[in-house]
Amino acid sequence: MPFSNLLMLRGTPAVKIYISGLYCGPNPSSGVGVARSLRLAYPDATLIGVDYSSRSSGIHAPVFDDVWIQQPWARLDLDAYAASIRDRLEPEDSFWISCLDLEILWMAQVLGPHPRLLTPSVDALDRIAKPAVPAHEGLPVGIPPFISTTEQDWTLNAFCRRHGWKIWLKGPYYDAVQINWWPSFLSLRAAFQSTWGTEKLFLQAHVRGLEESVSFSAYQGRLLDAVHMVKRDITPEGKTWGGHIEDPVPDFLNPLRDIVSALKWTGGAELEMIRSPAGELWLMEMNPRFPAWIHGATIAGRNLVGRLVEAASGIPMRAAERQSNEFARIVVEMPVRAGYPIPPLQEPLNGSQHHSGKYPSGMPMLAHRLQAMRNHERPAVTVDPEPVSTPAIVPASFIEDILGADLDKVQTPHRILLPRTAARSFNQLAVAASAASSSACAVRAAYSIKTNPDERLIELARNAGFLAEAISELEVGQALNQGFLPEQIILNGPAKAWPNPTVAYPVHAIFCDSVDELRQVVQRIASGEDLAEFIGVRLRGPQLISRFGIPVYSRLIFHEMIELLRELPQHVRLGCHFHIASSNFGIGQWWRLYDSSLRCAKSIESCTDRSVECVDIGGGWFPDDFESELVPKLGDAVRQAREALPNLRVFVLEPGRAMVQHSMAVAMRVLEVRKYMGFPQDIVVDGSIAELPLAWQFPHRILERDCKTGDWQPMPRGMARILGRLCMEDDIVAPNVQLRADIKEGELLAICDAGAYESSMAYTFGRGKSNGL
Repeated sequence: MPFSNLLMLRGTPAVKIYISGLYCGPNPSSGVGVARSLRLAYPDATLIGVDYSSRSSGIHAPVFDDVWIQQPWARLDLDAYAASIRDRLEPEDSFWISCLDLEILWMAQVLGPHPRLLTPSVDALDRIAKPAVPAHEGLPVGIPPFISTTEQDWTLNAFCRRHGWKIWLKGPYYDAVQINWWPSFLSLRAAFQSTWGTEKLFLQAHVRGLEESVSFSAYQGRLLDAVHMVKRDITPEGKTWGGHIEDPVPDFLNPLRDIVSALKWTGGAELEMIRSPAGELWLMEMNPRFPAWIHGATIAGRNLVGRLVEAASGIPMRAAERQSNEFARIVVEMPVRAGYPIPPLQEPLNGSQHHSGKYPSGMPMLAHRLQAMRNHERPAVTVDPEPVSTPAIVPASFIEDILGADLDKVQTPHRILLPRTAARSFNQLAVAASAASSSACAVRAAYSIKTNPDERLIELARNAGFLAEAISELEVGQALNQGFLPEQIILNGPAKAWPNPTVAYPVHAIFCDSVDELRQVVQRIASGEDLAEFIGVRLRGPQLISRFGIPVYSRLIFHEMIELLRELPQHVRLGCHFHIASSNFGIGQWWRLYDSSLRCAKSIESCTDRSVECVDIGGGWFPDDFESELVPKLGDAVRQAREALPNLRVFVLEPGRAMVQHSMAVAMRVLEVRKYMGFPQDIVVDGSIAELPLAWQFPHRILERDCKTGDWQPMPRGMARILGRLCMEDDIVAPNVQLRADIKEGELLAICDAGAYESSMAYTFGRGKSNGL
């Protein structure tokens, strides 16, 4: 006789349901919402709330008949706990609905499949693992670009730049935080790894749009019901605080039904999505449980939780009554449950809330338990092994150049010029500039002296036919001493005349950084001085937050700039300068700002009734991006400029760090190997952030020399550190490296990608000398 019929004969069509995950803070679990929906579906049911901390506020919700508080996951005897759960699920009227992702994973392995454990199987969980969510095939959704953080830092940094530093760092189970530059990624990655006990995190590109969800209920592969929720209000953390409930469209519901069948899914689930302004749906993740807003669906007459218990028990639920198709959350006070007083607050850790406050149900602790099981090869949980790191790819010229330096006879730390590597960059750009030039418009490259004033690099630039870009009279003097003519020099920046004006005029171009400077230049020209072939302005558009350039988005300032440009004699040719670091804003944003600057230059032409004959662009390009994204498109960029400015005569490209960042390395020797349990944990070297001041700003590729063979090999990423010689907390040359077990004092390392500001901004410290001025 069916179980439901037997209960009806007894006159007790009731069930006992255990519901775990009761936290109700700003980032809530769904246990209380699940219980509220079940109370409406089964008024006589016995609802038992389960949690792992007395700080989970949902234990005080009156909807529960009783609560079962366990030891924290760090102290819980998992085998005994699993046996206890089996005992409680032995009666045919008992069921368990878990609202905790990691608990679901653990239960699926040690308890499932179980007819009264209403959670998905291990195979189903594997198929919805984020970020790829393999089971999504067939749904009208895309998966945002992502990358595992187990990749080399060089590759991760390239991913961030490619997506304009609009990136999310996400944990394997919970946690997502937006990052906007490399140092924040390093610190947050370390925090996430500590919290979740794994290196298996991932970066995902940000998708602009509004958040939506589809939640469904299924039993043994049969889709019971599904709702579509559009967020109407959110918390600062992005959690739902109000939403609109409607039916999923057939184009979504039909493939979802097939997916549920293929996964043999049992339990609740939520597909979190973002709809872009173009109407595209992007799937962010698929959670293996009901969402925290699930009672909002019940308010709309769709009791998904009740449908699940109905399918599993065979007992008809009380039909849900539609009250509204929208819901809102409110904060209410309620009496504390007898016997479960709220523990007193602990002293904040380092001025912030400890993770136990953010995750009172103890998911980080469970994550560490699962990771420990994997490390001890216990088959209690299916968890992929930690990947083995492979080194970043290093150009062959790096090693060839380093082999040409006799490092055994130099005092380290020692900066090494990589001549073949540097020459290749200058020659490549010279060829590209020549190919993009025409009889109507010359394309010229300009070397930024401030980026690295090394005489050998300046000579390479001059020999390659570059112009010289200077920001001070001292740099002008350096260019002249290196053989540049005044007409080959571009003056930029806010303090061009410092420290004393020279007589090296006329120069090729002067770009004024402010209206006040433009006024001074106009007055000097009016008094008869011949300053430059081109007089121009540096543009600062409304999209930029910068201290440099004329804010052309200000109507009054733009008008004043135009009036001054009109005062220039007709023989003086006009120019416009646009400078923004693509490595900070992303390649796509750089091209959009480039287009915006051309439109501004066109407006200057219209308002002055004069032609803009010189455009100067550049700065801040990461070498890899410059070679892959700008150099191949240089001809297109020039054509775009010529279409906007038909009388353009000179197109100047200032690549800055793209020319020289990879032209130098810093050789360092190992002073000390610090071991833990017999394995190298850190090494101290004789180099430091004094020689590598931007060590934390972006990843640097590292080579190590084999003391036996003399071969240079790339150093993989790992959990060890290279510590500098200085008595400074932040003197960490590299925070994530993998050290050989046999590494010894005296071995040589070469920190690459150190030829731009790492060279020009290096300073003297810890050498017993005064820096002086």
